[in-house]
Amino acid sequence: MKKSFYFIMLASVMALTFGCKKDDADSAKASFSAKVEGTVWAAANITAMYQTGSNATSITTFGTMPSEQITLHFIGSETGTYTFGDLNLASAVIGGNTFTTMFSDNPTGAIVITKYDMTNKKISGTFTFSGDNMDGDVFEVTEGKFENVDLVVM
Repeated sequence: MKKSFYFIMLASVMALTFGCKKDDADSAKASFSAKVEGTVWAAANITAMYQTGSNATSITTFGTMPSEQITLHFIGSETGTYTFGDLNLASAVIGGNTFTTMFSDNPTGAIVITKYDMTNKKISGTFTFSGDNMDGDVFEVTEGKFENVDLVVM
C-alpha cells in the first residue's frame, strides 16, 4: 500500500512538471545538483509541490535525458532535517534503472531544508542518500543541493 501511494504521488508530480511551463526568468533562479555515483548531475527541470492535506513536500527533477530523474519526498513544511525512511523517501532513475530508499531495509541519508518560504513559495536545502534497486544493488547520491526552487502549494 505504501509503495502504491508513492508511485501515485510520483505520477502526480510528473503530471504537474510536464503540465506547467515556468517562465525562463523564474527557472534561472532555481538550481538542483548532486553527485550521482561520483559524477556531477544537474537538473534541467525542477518542480516542488506541497500538499496541505497530507503535509507532504515533493521535489521532482529531470535531467537532460527523459530517463534521468531524482525525486525527494518528505512529510513536513519547515526547515530542519528529514531522515529518509518510512514516509520520507528519495529515488533516482538513471539510464532506466530505479534506485530508491523505499526498497532498503535500512535506508540511509537525509534532506536538510534550509529555507521553506511559504510566503514567497521557495524551498532550498541539501541532501544525500543511498538507494537500492529491486535486485539489492546500491546507488549513491551525494553532495545534493537545491536553491530557490519554486514551490506549488496544493
